[in-house]
Amino acid sequence: MIRAELSKLVSLPATWTTLAWTLAANVLLTFVIAVGDAPVAYSRAGFIVLGVLATCSEYTGGQIRTTLTAMPRRVRQLAAQHAALAVVTLPASLVVALSGPLITMVVAGTPVALWQVAETTAYLTLLTLVSAAVGVLLRHTLAGVGLLLGCLFVAAPFVHEYLPDDLVTLVVSTPVLLIVAALAYRRRDA
Repeated sequence: MIRAELSKLVSLPATWTTLAWTLAANVLLTFVIAVGDAPVAYSRAGFIVLGVLATCSEYTGGQIRTTLTAMPRRVRQLAAQHAALAVVTLPASLVVALSGPLITMVVAGTPVALWQVAETTAYLTLLTLVSAAVGVLLRHTLAGVGLLLGCLFVAAPFVHEYLPDDLVTLVVSTPVLLIVAALAYRRRDA
């Protein structure tokens, strides 16, 4: 199942377009801002779009019916879809997490903190999975992207001081959202 979901995800042109634009924006912002971590804050938008697109793309053209006919066990199919998304996202988020500090190291001569790269990679991967869960719940790409970007760039700065570290929040909320999405996916019609 994971291989089938990975094949579907990798064959989507939107996957590669989103990843390419996200990396390009991250590199460009690193040169403009010249601070290693600041561009990642904006690159999160690309990973949000990727997560929502990965789950909502089948609803757009009605391919979800074909998927569910071929794989009637919905929770297993959704778990395979999220695993395939993690397989694609993990190396992409590592490249984005490394690009800023490496460029800053070359330009400014500051060393790369590997723990920050690992933390950023985990953060971007979990953010993509949260976005995929929201995509499953909403089943509409524009609504999912709009909601998540609004939460990330509008609401989060206001409540940031009351929340624990972003990565800690994602580590706690990702499994919860994935379970809620799986339960909703199992109960409703395609």
